Parts: sequence; C-alpha cells; structure tokens
Amino acid sequence: MEKQNSILVLAAGSLGDSLLTLPALRLLQSRSQVTVAGTSPYLSFSSKLLGIREVIPLDPLLQTLLSKDPLSPKDQTFLTRFKEIFVFFKEKDEAILEKLASLSGIQVHFPAKSFNEFLEEGRWAAEYWLEIAFVCPLPPDSPFRQAKLLIDETLKEKGREIMKSLNLAFPLVIHPGSGSPNKNTPLPFFRNAAERAVKESQKQVLVTWGEAEEKNLGMIREAFAGLKDVVVLPETLSLQDLAGVFSQSAAYLGNDSGVTQLASACGLRTFAVFQSTDARVWGPQEAIILAAMKNLYS
Repeated sequence: MEKQNSILVLAAGSLGDSLLTLPALRLLQSRSQVTVAGTSPYLSFSSKLLGIREVIPLDPLLQTLLSKDPLSPKDQTFLTRFKEIFVFFKEKDEAILEKLASLSGIQVHFPAKSFNEFLEEGRWAAEYWLEIAFVCPLPPDSPFRQAKLLIDETLKEKGREIMKSLNLAFPLVIHPGSGSPNKNTPLPFFRNAAERAVKESQKQVLVTWGEAEEKNLGMIREAFAGLKDVVVLPETLSLQDLAGVFSQSAAYLGNDSGVTQLASACGLRTFAVFQSTDARVWGPQEAIILAAMKNLYS
C-alpha cells in the first residue's frame, strides 16, 4: 500500500540549488508522499519546512548506488518501498541509473537533457526540475512556480525572539556576501543601502553573514560601523533560525546567493543584485533584480 503512494527523490546541491528544486518537490508531494535523500541543505530544512514527507541523508544511499557490488537485500527492500524515483542531479550518472534500473516495478525519472544544454535556453533553473516532475510545461500562473517554505508558528516565534535580542523590529535584512567573490557587489553599495533605509524609510537594518563570509567578517563589520539603527549579526544562524528571522523582516537585499534564494522562498520581499550570473536562470522566484537603487524602498 505504501509503495503505491511513495516517491523517492535523490537530490544533491548547495543551498541555492536545493531551493530551486522546491517547486518540483511541492508538485510531486501534491501527487504522493515524497521522501528526499538529500545533501546538507535539505537535512537542515527538514521535511516540515520543505512541505514533504521525509528527508534522509543522501551520502549512504549514494555510496550504495555507486558501489560495484549488487544491491543488498536491505537496500532492495528500502528502494522497493517506492513506486517512483526521481534523480535530481545535474550530471547523468550511468552507474546509478543502471543500479536503479535493476529494480523491478519502479519508474525511474531523470532529466531528458544535460543541465548545460538547458542553461543555453536561458530559462529559470527551477524549470529544469519541474520538467522532470511534470512532463508538460507548467502554465505561468501555476502555484507550484511560487512554492514557498512552510514556516510554522514555532519558527516564527524563534524569529521574534532573535529580533528582540537584537532590539530590532521588522528590519531590512542585508546579506552582502555569497559563495563566490565574482558575485559580490562592493560593500559601499550595501552601506549606502543601509543608510538610505534608515534615513528615507525609517527602517532598522540587520546585516547577516554565514560561513562563506566568515573570512571577510572584519571588512563587513567595518563597512557598517558607526551607522545608526544598523546591526551586524553577532553570530551565524542555522538555516531554520534564519528562516524564522526572515519571517519577521520587512525586506531583503543581497547578491546572487543561496541566502537570497532562502529569503525569497520565505516569502520576503527580495531585492537581488546580479553581477556575473544570469538572473533569468538563477534569480529567485518573484525577486526584484536590481540595476539601480531608485526603487529600493518604494
């Protein structure tokens, strides 16, 4: 009975990549119960935030599928729980597909084209995964295109507690870093944005950072030093706590990064600055792509 209503998704990728699979995951969940075998971002979000049935670690399963040994009875029992398996990898791995094809009675789905081929079309990256989950293109007004993380009251309350500890109330959040220096807008741009938020809109500002920005934290603190009503986060937050903070914020400004994708997926009004990447492909859903500052606080 469980097999008839179960889908397994193998999903690898960074924070931004994982959030770009969210629309496809939510679409699959509308059809059946979804288990994701995923990398660390999926595990950090948990099934509740993603709006699916279950999240398990990808690595043990990947090692099994890449092994030259036949599947063990235990592994076969686990995999045959599922009626369908979707492979959300950017690169096609024949060894994995061969192992999965050896399982009887299971439909295995993977991209019809390589991710590099898809990129040449200049379409939103989330559509790559949506087209595996749904063969025909989704209509532009499909609600699955705007899938958001499901932030419950407990997480919102945690966000309120963090804001209270920082003496902030619904601030503009600025995240001035990313995983690649080529994507980063110069810090004076963000300082100017913070000054304008306080002066023109009477907004407080919270500057966030994570592991990717840790080595430049001194520069970030210096860039925002001395600004009234601007607080630099004293320590990093977990992805769930950051989602809670975003649920209690007024707007977000950042580079092309996973955190920018997260802000948008939390339903926060998101302004994204793209330097070296194509916003048509990597832009967050419903984000405002900035070419100038004039409409930032309107």
